[in-house]
Amino acid sequence: MRHLHTVVTFLLAVFLAGVCFAADEPLKKQPSAPILPKQFAGWRIQGTGQTSQDPGVADPVNAPVLKEYGFTDLESAIYTRDGGHKLTLKAARFEDASGAYGAFTFYKQPQMLNEKIGDQASSLNNRILLYRANILVDAIFNKLTVMSAAELRELASLLPLPPGNARNLPSLPTYLPRQSYVKNAKYVMGPTGHKLSALRLERRSCSANTISPVARPR
Repeated sequence: MRHLHTVVTFLLAVFLAGVCFAADEPLKKQPSAPILPKQFAGWRIQGTGQTSQDPGVADPVNAPVLKEYGFTDLESAIYTRDGGHKLTLKAARFEDASGAYGAFTFYKQPQMLNEKIGDQASSLNNRILLYRANILVDAIFNKLTVMSAAELRELASLLPLPPGNARNLPSLPTYLPRQSYVKNAKYVMGPTGHKLSALRLERRSCSANTISPVARPR
């Protein structure tokens, strides 16, 4: 019996040591599933897309804001097609659709035009910003064509969807009174995003109320 007790005690000690060792090891992030397709609407990816789980790679200046929105990973790639056309894509994935929607409003510029791509999209010259579910895509064409919007609609349809409620858009904006809506309003999820959005709004307000020296009446 004493021998059996010794063996059991030894095995228990080994087990506990293994548990403690595993707990001391830092958790490694699992590689994420690809975001961007290899090809779509005649566009073909060049080489291999670049991936990262660091929000600082996605946006070195606004990395804290991306963290507040629940950023998980990024994939960027260059696509080409016949006729010398080139398309640069940067796709950021978030924990849920609220994060992608919030990031979309954060990066959307007042002068952008609304487009019907994905869940929501806006464009300015050769750049189109769109999101679908929990993925935000920044697309830059070297040459726009009449089919560019349709091509991005196909891309949006190929983006992987998150499981369950993570694909649902935030319901808060639907409860706000439409008569009080401010164009280019921001959906923020943390103090850093709120501070930066307020500063941007303040700068635009000051700029709109400032008379240019050239146009100032004498």
